[in-house]
Amino acid sequence: MNDLRSYFAALSKYEGKPVLNLVSRWKPADVHSITSALQKACDKSRIEFDVSSDISSPALGNRIASAFANGVSSSLPRYSLCGCPGNGYPDRLLRRRNDGRPYALELKAKTSFQPKDGNRQVLTSTSSKLRRYFPVGTPVCHLLATILYSKARRGRRSRVAITGLRLDFLSPSSPIEVRLEASVSQRMLARGKHAKPVLIPAWVRRIGANRARAGSTAAGRKSRHGG
Repeated sequence: MNDLRSYFAALSKYEGKPVLNLVSRWKPADVHSITSALQKACDKSRIEFDVSSDISSPALGNRIASAFANGVSSSLPRYSLCGCPGNGYPDRLLRRRNDGRPYALELKAKTSFQPKDGNRQVLTSTSSKLRRYFPVGTPVCHLLATILYSKARRGRRSRVAITGLRLDFLSPSSPIEVRLEASVSQRMLARGKHAKPVLIPAWVRRIGANRARAGSTAAGRKSRHGG
């Protein structure tokens, strides 16, 4: 029981529910379409906000997820970010506009993605919301979006800025750990054989390019002056 397919099969038996195909493979065209749409939405949005410096990690994660969803919704082409009320997995639904096709969307927040980080990230311990929002026969494709952010303290307040978005298009064979729940780590996501693009907003790319040019210019001056 070390991948999503076997986990959901075992979970169905544990819950006494009919065994359904609760995790499906992604079509490459859908991976490309969603990645492109989210990149365009990230490019058109600059999401920053202030929080209390002593905010708890769970509360900050919720604020970041809400800010991201609200920030990109108005500029997201071809798809809609929809609520998924109730406790448990997934956080939201990503819905294709032309036919209403839903995708399970889970949002996590991290300051960076570290491939060797083995800390657990809980995905799900119940299939109730999946069964509620995905009718029988509807393929369930799972997208885990890790929102990358920076946090700069300014006295009693901190400035939070969303600086990127890692997408893990989970597959039936994506590796997981099970403790009566499904969890992943950044190390496992890095090892997974699924699509995993990282999207950087245009304003962040511009800052990086400007810093690179400034560094190159400074190095050139130093070389000319024999420094």
